Amino acid sequence: MRLRARLAWLFLALLLIPILSMSLISFDYIVGQMIDDLSRSTDLMVELIFEQIRSALTQDQSSVVAALPHNTPLAGLLVSTQAFGPDVVSASILTPDGRVLMSTNADEVGKPAPQSPPLADLEQRASSWWLFASVPRVMSARVYDARREVQVNGQPAVIISVGVTSALIADRARHLLLTILAIAAILTAVAWLAVSLVANRILFQVTALTLGLEQLAAGRTPVEVEVEGRDELSTLAEKFNELSRQVRSDRSRLDADQMHLFDVVRSIQDAVALLDADGVVLFANKAAREQLALEAQSLEGARLEAVLGGNHPLVKLVLSTIETGTEAHDVPIDLPQGNSLLVSFFRMGQNRKPAGLVIVMRDMKPVLELESALDTSNRLARLGTLISGMAHQLRSPLHGMNLRLELLRDGQGEGVHRHVDKLRQDVLRLDQAIEAILRFTRPAELHVADFDINELIREIGSRAITSDRVTPEYDLDIGATVRADRGMVAEALTNLVVNSTQAMPHGGKLSFMTRRLGPSVEIKVADQGVGIPKDKLDRIFDLYYTTKIGGSGLGLPFAMRAIELNHGKIFLNSEVGRGTVCTITLPLAVDVPRRVIASNPG
Repeated sequence: MRLRARLAWLFLALLLIPILSMSLISFDYIVGQMIDDLSRSTDLMVELIFEQIRSALTQDQSSVVAALPHNTPLAGLLVSTQAFGPDVVSASILTPDGRVLMSTNADEVGKPAPQSPPLADLEQRASSWWLFASVPRVMSARVYDARREVQVNGQPAVIISVGVTSALIADRARHLLLTILAIAAILTAVAWLAVSLVANRILFQVTALTLGLEQLAAGRTPVEVEVEGRDELSTLAEKFNELSRQVRSDRSRLDADQMHLFDVVRSIQDAVALLDADGVVLFANKAAREQLALEAQSLEGARLEAVLGGNHPLVKLVLSTIETGTEAHDVPIDLPQGNSLLVSFFRMGQNRKPAGLVIVMRDMKPVLELESALDTSNRLARLGTLISGMAHQLRSPLHGMNLRLELLRDGQGEGVHRHVDKLRQDVLRLDQAIEAILRFTRPAELHVADFDINELIREIGSRAITSDRVTPEYDLDIGATVRADRGMVAEALTNLVVNSTQAMPHGGKLSFMTRRLGPSVEIKVADQGVGIPKDKLDRIFDLYYTTKIGGSGLGLPFAMRAIELNHGKIFLNSEVGRGTVCTITLPLAVDVPRRVIASNPG
């Protein structure tokens, strides 16, 4: 049912229900009054007949049954009752056993009186609290009997019976009901017309607002709605016009920004694609089509899975990201055509399942070239530091050996054996320094494998912590599996644990923590030791540099070399008196290809 019809029926019901209710209540009241009038007129006739019978019995003391039939005034009164009351159909005098003694109908005399419902029953229904209790009896014309017993000397002598009909009441009730229905029909027609006019006026204004909303939703420039009057609808129309103007302004600005954004995205060198929640490509710049080898194939508007195939590595990452709603950054993938990409996924929307994905793909070739150049630069810088440290390590033993040889040549100073021992110690120092240099610069072959870093940390914590005063604490993330050379990583972590233990001579807590961060696993080793001054942190990874008395200066450089060879990073943060935190990042098992890597700083 349309709104116009619903409004018309609603207003019509609100108008007609009280009118019909009051009319029907009035109809029931009028019918009750007519029944009361009938009952009073019947009682009056019965009372007149009763008085006439009493007068007749007073004049004639003979038998009642013998005296009454010959009483002319009584017979005349019975005949006149029909003329007196239009509702009276009969008037009779009955014997106590129910036979007709006198009657307006001579054929009934001597016969049993006909049985009719008592008039008192109709009176009782008319006086009931229930509405329309007497209407069904009245609407069908029936004869009711009003009787009164006449007693002589305490014994029933005769019975007065007056029969009345409800035909006239039924006729008047039907006429009254038809009048009420006719008036209700006229009011219904008038009300329907009035309500339709009002509804048309209201709905015309609502239709104008609806049409404007449809145009606004369809993206077309809507015509401003004009609503006459000063009511709520006109106020709503003014607010709608303000909203429409604002939407048009925002849409124009958005279209301009969108075109500018698309131009910018098309012009950038990185490949960019925009997907919806179902994996349908909404936008892809030229670089994206080139990287995916789809230069001549239409990509926008199609599902990425349908274009590239379900086994494509990019499709697998896209489906996983949409399902989990987790962003991923700088994930390397190898494409079937041979090139490698560094892919980042950015989710759109705040719900658990993203409304879409922005994919940024970068060719790994320039990235690898840049990393190679940066690595070469770092290697050269470290080589300079290494040469400087090596010169320092070699100069002191050589000076000592030169002095000892001079003393041996001159035969002066301490004993010959002591000088020879010193020479042997200096030679040993030179050998150790050269061995350290060779170890640091020797190409290392990595034996890469997937392993649980948490298991390795617990193993090193139980093996490398030898002091009873140092208590290990573990906060390890489940599923922290890395791909690296387990032996190298174990050596690096062992050096860190030994340094942290030595930095806590009075004991304390040594905390181990692992966290998965995107394509990497972050490892933190935190102690409560003496700490390292800030002015020495920059040199802490230099070869032969140490802050400990008797230290070799080799542990941390070897640890850094081992981590970096496994595509990881190592950072150190320290505060004097509060301890040191060493942070290591290693690639997750799924993000680093299996290969053997050789490293040579030279």
